[in-house]
This record gives sequence, C-alpha cells and structure tokens, in this order.
Amino acid sequence: MNSKQLINDLEEIIEQGLEDDGLPVAKGNSIRIKHIIIRKSPNGYLIYDAKENTQVARTMFKSTAIAIAKNLAAGRNITAQVLAYDTLLQKHYVDAIFYKNTIKTTKDSATREIRETRLNMSVLETRRIRENLDKFIFGS
Repeated sequence: MNSKQLINDLEEIIEQGLEDDGLPVAKGNSIRIKHIIIRKSPNGYLIYDAKENTQVARTMFKSTAIAIAKNLAAGRNITAQVLAYDTLLQKHYVDAIFYKNTIKTTKDSATREIRETRLNMSVLETRRIRENLDKFIFGS
C-alpha cells in the first residue's frame, strides 16, 4: 500500500468520525454538518439535505446558513426563524451601504448627520441579530 492511498484512507476515517459527531467539515466550496450540506453560490448560500436530496433554504449570509444547518443536523427545524433574521440582516446591510454612500457624497451637513445616526442604528441592530444567531449556532 502506497503512502498516498494510506493518506486518503486516513482522511476518510477522520471525516467519517467528524460527520458522526456533527462537527463541520469544509471541503472545496461546501461545508458539511452530518447530512446537511452548505454550498456557496453566486446568490448566497444554499443548504441541502443529503438524506432527502432536497434544497432546504437559500441564505445571503454564511452565519445564517450555518445556524440552519447545525440545527437541522441536530433535529431542530428553526429554518423560518433564521430566514427572518437573514432578511433583517440583508435589509441592514443594504441600508448601511446606502448610508455610507450618502455620507461620502452629500454636501449637506444635516443630511450627513442623519445618515450617520441611521448607520449607527443599523450597525447596532445587526449586532443584536448576530447575537441571536450565535445562540442558535453555539447554543448559549
């Protein structure tokens, strides 16, 4: 048996052990948690159930995809709630881009101050949403 075959066999054993424990395994452009697969696409992240051979959801952010995948792999379906968080994160992300552009290009100081305040509000709301997502991911 050559060393290349031995390395491949060892990788398979390790990956199988990680898969059984529910730990994420990254390979190429995908992440696998037990039978749930997350794949990066041009439009965000796609979540698949390998047992059912179906697409479960599409998210914009990796953190929301991981929250869905981890909970589905553990037998908890929190997909609708996490997709609502994903939508809110998208909204605040687009708002932040708009506010930053307005702050950069406006000549009106009142408009700049208003947009800076709204940008700060969006950033704070994004942090709050991320804390809620972290509870789904890390279980704290």
